[in-house]
Amino acid sequence: MPIGFLTAAERGRLNRFPAQIPEDDLFAFFQLSEADHTAINQQREDHTRLGFAMQLCALRYVGFAPDDLRTAPREAIIYVARQLGIPPEALTAYGRRIATRTMHLQQVQAYLGFRKALPLDLYALTMWLVERALEHDKPTLLLQLACDEVRRERIVRPGLTRLERLVATARQQAHEETFRRLGSLLTVERHTGLDGLLRPDPETGHTMLQWLRQDATSHAASQIVETLKKLAFLLKAGVDTWELEGLNPNRVKWLAQLGWKAPIQQLQRMEPRRRDPILIAFLHQALLHHTDVVIELYDQCLWAYHGAAQQELKEWRSALARSTNDKLRILHAVGQVLLDATIDDAAVRAGQFCACPRSGVTRGRGRDGGVDSAAP
Repeated sequence: MPIGFLTAAERGRLNRFPAQIPEDDLFAFFQLSEADHTAINQQREDHTRLGFAMQLCALRYVGFAPDDLRTAPREAIIYVARQLGIPPEALTAYGRRIATRTMHLQQVQAYLGFRKALPLDLYALTMWLVERALEHDKPTLLLQLACDEVRRERIVRPGLTRLERLVATARQQAHEETFRRLGSLLTVERHTGLDGLLRPDPETGHTMLQWLRQDATSHAASQIVETLKKLAFLLKAGVDTWELEGLNPNRVKWLAQLGWKAPIQQLQRMEPRRRDPILIAFLHQALLHHTDVVIELYDQCLWAYHGAAQQELKEWRSALARSTNDKLRILHAVGQVLLDATIDDAAVRAGQFCACPRSGVTRGRGRDGGVDSAAP
């Protein structure tokens, strides 16, 4: 596990003031009280007073005093200088004598109640970081949390190299603690089963882990069946009975993400004490994931069939309406024949066939003046 994870640019940024200081922070940490003025005014020269005040505000704000106070944002220097009635440019003359700056820093630490970190403090910080690492494994985040913690405890921030070592130690111990908390699940039989997830199939060349990682691409019946096979495999392995309450949910989520995304070769090369917790968390989340997926696929399939049925019903109703209209037109035509006084009663039947467009009978007058009912 790498110990030094900070780049040169990150080190430079963390060893000086932030590039910008929010207005609320400016009022909270750079506002000088009467007691602050009393401590600051013990210095004689303008530049020593301003430099002393900037060290005081820096220690209160970031937990340490940068070597070059001129890296502070211009608005912060102006804000402090105005409170002291000193030109901001006076800060350029401060720090030429390292002994003066060191003596002022010691005085500021004593005034604010800060102290340097002792071995016992570093041990306590490591144990505190282990608990945080069981929640968040990102090293830069753990470093920021460590800086915030030492400032709350009024401890001068240790050097970045030492903090990097503490973070690396905490992450390693978090891995060991994770393995210990999952000890009841990591039996010999289960360890063998987890190794089988990474063993390629002789015919396809794919592993079971790759198969479990694959998601359905549509709501087709074949995809639903394939997802159900994955659920059956996980249930047969007893994943639904695994208890992971001993781990922080964020830790389980992070381990599962490694199981979803880490290359197969990388997992194969890992030592079992790191790999097995990853696979345990992955399988636990895979059961939940594929359960949600198959329910969603079923809903999509059901809605697709529902939509098709709705369309079919709509078309059937349209056809039924057209057929009804045709019958009404025929009935209307027949009624016209029955009401036609010029048609003899004996010729009504032939007239009805003439009124029906589908009957094939044409309506016309015969030579005797009656209706000709002959078929064409």
